[in-house]
Amino acid sequence: MRFLLYVIAFISGFVMMAYEILGVRVLTPFYGSSVYVWGATISVFLAGLSIGYAVGGRIADRRADGKTLALLVIVPGLMIVLFPFYAYGLCNMIFALELDSRLGALLLSLLLFFIPSIFIGALLPIITEIMAVEIRKAGSAAGNVYSVSTAGSIAGTLFTSFYLISWVGVSKAIALTGSLLIINVFICLVYHYSKRQHD
Repeated sequence: MRFLLYVIAFISGFVMMAYEILGVRVLTPFYGSSVYVWGATISVFLAGLSIGYAVGGRIADRRADGKTLALLVIVPGLMIVLFPFYAYGLCNMIFALELDSRLGALLLSLLLFFIPSIFIGALLPIITEIMAVEIRKAGSAAGNVYSVSTAGSIAGTLFTSFYLISWVGVSKAIALTGSLLIINVFICLVYHYSKRQHD
């Protein structure tokens, strides 16, 4: 069952970086692919993750289980799956305001990517807490979980930039990326109920 926790962490890391790269591609038709766009997007993702880590840590102290993970995963999963249906309209609306490109890119990044980043970031402290209880080694648990998540991020970066965008385009790639999080919801629930039966 511990393996499932690593799968959840890997997929979460994969989706995070894939979504970040795809997010820049969404903003490109409106604000280009300048360093401002990359800086705005990366900053928003990092801000969301940092808040998510803090919030996830507090949640982990109260209730760290697979069901909690599933509830957290489903929010960004649905937001990313439905992204093509609302994001481009929002992009057009913000672009029509004729803001400075730096401000426009930052505002769009906040509106599109901030909330999913918070929820995805909140997963890792909870997974770490569950793992720490299982193996009774907090340091090893944290190291292993963040290592696996980072490996997922590397895979997500390479696969998305090298293959996925050229295969299906940005919109479908985003929907597929969100679908991975929906799959993650079921993995969280499988872990939760398997552990309950085992206990």
